[in-house]
Amino acid sequence: MYSVFGGSILITVLFQNCAFGSLGNSTDERSEIFQSFLRLVDERRTNISPWIYYSDDQGDSDLSRFQISGNSVSYSLQLTANTVTLQSLHFLFKAPDTLLGLSSPHSLDFHSMHSGDSGSSSPGTGSYAKKYGISGSFSAGDISVSDLVSLTGPVRTQSLSHFPPVPYGSISHIYGEYSKIFLDLTITRTLDSATKNIHLEIREANFQIEPSCSLKIPYTQSVPLALGFRVDGLFKSRSGSSFSILDSAYSLGPSDLTISDSQNTDLYSEILNNLAEPGQTLVFYSCI
Repeated sequence: MYSVFGGSILITVLFQNCAFGSLGNSTDERSEIFQSFLRLVDERRTNISPWIYYSDDQGDSDLSRFQISGNSVSYSLQLTANTVTLQSLHFLFKAPDTLLGLSSPHSLDFHSMHSGDSGSSSPGTGSYAKKYGISGSFSAGDISVSDLVSLTGPVRTQSLSHFPPVPYGSISHIYGEYSKIFLDLTITRTLDSATKNIHLEIREANFQIEPSCSLKIPYTQSVPLALGFRVDGLFKSRSGSSFSILDSAYSLGPSDLTISDSQNTDLYSEILNNLAEPGQTLVFYSCI
């Protein structure tokens, strides 16, 4: 495997001990050697082992129960059944800002060679022009049952370790799709103990996430490389929004309610917005 330490030695030897040609072409030779070294660095790969942590925001061991407040009324929710299946998860990477400790202009040259549009999720070039990840059908099991106590409390873990080797740099963007998010919930309004059963059906839900912190690859943080899925975030009101999904659900007549792309579509759209809202449902656990 290519060694970063070895690479530092290699470039030092190349630049210090190489017999360059005449003064007229030594700059070109040095540039050619450096470009060859950049290509060598560009081929470095490392392994990552992503996880998804399913939880609510209660911090207790019972992931099936949590509380949510509407505009003026609070609700108790119990998750009675669930099927959650991830279809794909892919990462996009940015080139390293520095190159084996080398100062500018060489490190800047390397970064500029592979950068996309500044401030966007546009791919760069070379190793950074493609997404790395997995596609298939990945079931989380029963997300109401905890199997790990994390730094933020109990969670249901899902390992996604069969990733292809990825380039060195930092995580720029995350792309994913859930083929199924099926949740059955019994909801109790604390004001009058009125109950309502809700069946949520989400199919083929795409999401995108930008990390809220810098996550360098190779990944060396003490906490796992994990994406957090907070179930309560699907039903909470977003920051700045006055729309309450649960208040609206209780304003409807039936005691059994299905929310899908064909039934109660206003509630369905709001839940999809919650899935897409940064930090609402999906969060980068490694940045918490």
